[in-house]
Amino acid sequence: MLPEDLNYSPLKARIAKEHQFSELAESAAFLAWFLENIYRLDSITARDAICDKPQDKGIDGIYVDEDHREVHFFQSKLRQKDNTALGDTDLKNFVASVQQFSTGEGITQILEGNAHSELKRLIKRIDLQRRLDEGFELQAIFVTNGSPNTDALQYQTITPMLHLYGREDIAREYIDLDSQQEKKREFTFDVSYVEPMVMSTGEGRPTMYAFPAQALQLVHMEGIDDGTLFNRNVRYGLGSTSVNRSIKQSIEQKHTHPDFVLFHNGIIILCESVDDSVSGKLTIHNYWVVNGAQSLTSFSKNKAKLTNDLRVMVRVIAVLDESLANTITENSNNQNAVRPRDLKSNDKLMTRLQKEVNDTEPAYFFEIKRGESSPPGRTRISNEEMARALLSFDLQEPWRSHIASRLFDERYSDIFGRPVVNAQRIVWLYQLMSVAADVKVEGPMGTYGLTQYFLLYVLSRILKENPLTQQIVEDPSRLSDTDLELFMDKCQKVLKTVILDLNYEADQDADFDYRTVFKSQERSKALADKLVLSYEKDVKRNKAESFEDWDPQSYAPTM
Repeated sequence: MLPEDLNYSPLKARIAKEHQFSELAESAAFLAWFLENIYRLDSITARDAICDKPQDKGIDGIYVDEDHREVHFFQSKLRQKDNTALGDTDLKNFVASVQQFSTGEGITQILEGNAHSELKRLIKRIDLQRRLDEGFELQAIFVTNGSPNTDALQYQTITPMLHLYGREDIAREYIDLDSQQEKKREFTFDVSYVEPMVMSTGEGRPTMYAFPAQALQLVHMEGIDDGTLFNRNVRYGLGSTSVNRSIKQSIEQKHTHPDFVLFHNGIIILCESVDDSVSGKLTIHNYWVVNGAQSLTSFSKNKAKLTNDLRVMVRVIAVLDESLANTITENSNNQNAVRPRDLKSNDKLMTRLQKEVNDTEPAYFFEIKRGESSPPGRTRISNEEMARALLSFDLQEPWRSHIASRLFDERYSDIFGRPVVNAQRIVWLYQLMSVAADVKVEGPMGTYGLTQYFLLYVLSRILKENPLTQQIVEDPSRLSDTDLELFMDKCQKVLKTVILDLNYEADQDADFDYRTVFKSQERSKALADKLVLSYEKDVKRNKAESFEDWDPQSYAPTM
């Protein structure tokens, strides 16, 4: 994104395209857009954080950052004049507004005063008083599509609680997903042998063309082999599933080709426009296959066995509405079982993380769809294993990591929709997972899937209790490559000490059942308490590796 893309007209069009915030004022819709695209929140959490109403005490939104133990207050200014600069007056007024919430007395006055009910509900919902009592710090986040002048920048420098996002900052941090979707330009079907059925659900609604397409034509569509044709599908080819084996068998048995169209669910193609002006031709523009990746992949791999008789029902839908396109995609995938992970594969939290990893971490590939192939030479990181790791390490709930459906359902936004979850954190946590996987745990417990995530949980508790390592946990980018390597080495040595005690606990208790313990919140916490306490005792006795005397050469707290 370029700074000029944040001029009023193009920004307004972008927000209108990406969001349906008709009930919000322009500045609030701008803040919602910012919270999703720059703060990395999911759409529901972003909307819940906004309280842009009259009598809002100068506060447009509030978000609790659990990772940094901070409460973030937002104010957004959407400037319609593109060349006006932001001075320090608005910033000073905003900081003064935030300081109203810095004491229990101030919060009580706001709750008992004439503040808008939406602001009061938000204060109660986040339990702001409790956050203050627990030591959470208040941060003032000012968001604008304008450029700050010298006075504004100087005021920010001398005001630690103030964080200013101007147009240059937003443009720099925005991850453009349009390039991720690689639209296919044009493809023409020969429909001279059949008259496509044309239907629409109403005036101004999408038009659908349905016809039996020859597989020999379909295999010439762009992007089958590299998977880019299926970018908007919820998954790619899944390998040797029962469905795919059945398709392959049908292809091999040529005498069944005329009947293939009778028992195949069909293929759905979304596009921006359709041209049927030439008799016997149907030309589609800017298209994707959103259901049928399994079939097209099988057709492509078995081209030599296809005949003109092998046809499959195709539905071509010309649709420009992104929301409707997503609904069609999700509801139409039913040949192989659709999992919650599949339904989130095109969600912005996922596609943004994938692009960010691809662009900034050239040694890694973030897999967000089943069947997705990683580029040569890149280490694959599955979003499913990363969800388990983030749940265990960041949220400290390893006992829930085995319930796959929850990772991409009710816990999805808690896991991925947080400002700290970026490409660097994904790679850093993957490296920690590798460290946990490399240390030796005795017996069958060592190969049990949840053991690794329980160890991540214990390591998280140890690291977060040390002020130095706590800051590294919050922002791993503070370490150079050399210090990062030393950090990982120390973590491995810490875990080796922890595992000695874990093995001891298992040996001492004849009834110890790691399968039950690692799935129980109460028993996991109790076991972790023992292990952390034992580790701390070993550190005091100089019997265990620690970070107490570590002095990273490149470490510097962020401002």
